[in-house]
Amino acid sequence: KKSKGGVDASMKTKLLAESIAPWRTLRVFFYASAASGAFLGGMITLAGAAAGITGARTDLDMNTEYLNLAIDFGAVAAFGVLAKLDLDKGSELDDNVQKKIDRKKEEKVAVKAMKKREENLANLLLEIQVSTDGTTQEAPVSALQNGARQHMIIVAGPRKACKDALIGANLLKMDFAMSNVLVVPYDTETGAADVRPSGGFGERPAYETQPYVARTIGEGWEEYIKAEMDDAVAQNGEKTKEEGIAVVIANNGKVIRRGVGKVPWRQMVEQLDDEVRQVPKDEPGIEIPFLSG
Repeated sequence: KKSKGGVDASMKTKLLAESIAPWRTLRVFFYASAASGAFLGGMITLAGAAAGITGARTDLDMNTEYLNLAIDFGAVAAFGVLAKLDLDKGSELDDNVQKKIDRKKEEKVAVKAMKKREENLANLLLEIQVSTDGTTQEAPVSALQNGARQHMIIVAGPRKACKDALIGANLLKMDFAMSNVLVVPYDTETGAADVRPSGGFGERPAYETQPYVARTIGEGWEEYIKAEMDDAVAQNGEKTKEEGIAVVIANNGKVIRRGVGKVPWRQMVEQLDDEVRQVPKDEPGIEIPFLSG
């Protein structure tokens, strides 16, 4: 099978492996040449020894002939072993290169799917608190990003993970207000946005009623959260479902961080501020490793 550039996939793997270990082919050629020479010398010596044994030649020192035979065929065996070891390492390298190529392809597919989710996210609805008396308003994510210039940090996981995240966020509520950050919890156990099963803003604990806490409503959120969770589980294992995930989204719609476990809120707020100021980063956000729990 050929790649888009017209290079056969197996040939591409071989070329990459050759670039990593450029002298292997030359070494194998040397082993083969040396083993062939030793084998040829051994056969000539063997013929002479046979002549000596049968009495056709009486001028030979048989002890010397036997020594030469051992040296020649010993060299053949040694070069054969060296070639086998080098070829085995080459095969292992080819396998590792192929795995890396396959992993890169999978990452490209995953990145494409993530980009598609970012586009779909813009159309999902949120309920936000717009006054101190608990009045709420519904708006699509795109309107909050473009009109209100709101960043978002989505926290998804079981009830305990969401609760712990909101309690941690409550300590930095002034930072959220100053940085225009919305925190969006999603309880994966109940398949709903609320950390508590039911009740309005007034019936919830203080950490759930803060103005920066938004509530997911309408269709599409369940599919979005499931896709994000599936990707996180694929990278970090089943424990991710218990630890929960965080998705950090700037007001330009770009996902700048995906993480697992405890959310480092201050770091996330600073990273969002950097995104607004367009501070250069070493890596694109979608490739940053998941946070450790």
